[in-house]
Amino acid sequence: MRLPFVPGWDVAGVVDAVGYGVMRFEVGDRVFGLAWFPYPAGTYAQYTAVPAYQLVPLPASVSFGEAACLPMAALTAWQMLDAAGVGSGCRVLISGASGGVGHLAVQLAVARGATVVALARPHDHAALYELDARSCVDYTDRPAAAIGKVDAARDLVGGDFGGSLFDLVAPGGIVALATAWSIPQYRAGAEARGIRAVAGLVEPDPVALTTIAGLVDTGRIRVVVGARFDLYRAVEAQAWVTNRLGFGKAASRG
Repeated sequence: MRLPFVPGWDVAGVVDAVGYGVMRFEVGDRVFGLAWFPYPAGTYAQYTAVPAYQLVPLPASVSFGEAACLPMAALTAWQMLDAAGVGSGCRVLISGASGGVGHLAVQLAVARGATVVALARPHDHAALYELDARSCVDYTDRPAAAIGKVDAARDLVGGDFGGSLFDLVAPGGIVALATAWSIPQYRAGAEARGIRAVAGLVEPDPVALTTIAGLVDTGRIRVVVGARFDLYRAVEAQAWVTNRLGFGKAASRG
């Protein structure tokens, strides 16, 4: 990493200028998106340059603070649900359900017609029920017996929850993992139980993000902004996320 380094990939704001040949947007348009990931984008700034195809229109009902919390978290949730084959009639386990990605994954799974079992701390259960989780389980209290078998699981934490996550998935099911660097050993463990383990890195997807924006605009999903920070307090925002100090996502504004 070269210094000085400006972090950030999520962006939401108003188009200030367009480059030669850009026809998708005009100056003054409200937009948001996931910029350049996994390459540096420097969106912790008042201005940033983003390829037009990585941005989508921001619905009038969605605030910039809400929009800034959506792209990476919602696309991670969406793409992991795709990888796990989560759809109508599926019973899916979501670990880390109270986090920025997790609380969106709960809602997106429900929007797909799935039944959600949410793993989270007890004081977050009420909020998760409000997001339409079917059941909530304390991940610190030997949850295997309370969960039973599921068709798919999304591991956003990397813990074993008092026993193997793979043992909770019915034969033929899929586990989508956030720990992509360990996927070879996980695949072997999954195959031994007759299931599949998959992992991947989130990528910009304006088509999916447009669909997600529509779900937010119609009230089918909502992003919970757990804390808001001015741009000069970005370090505090990062600490809020790293230390899991609240429910949902943190937003910074420039």
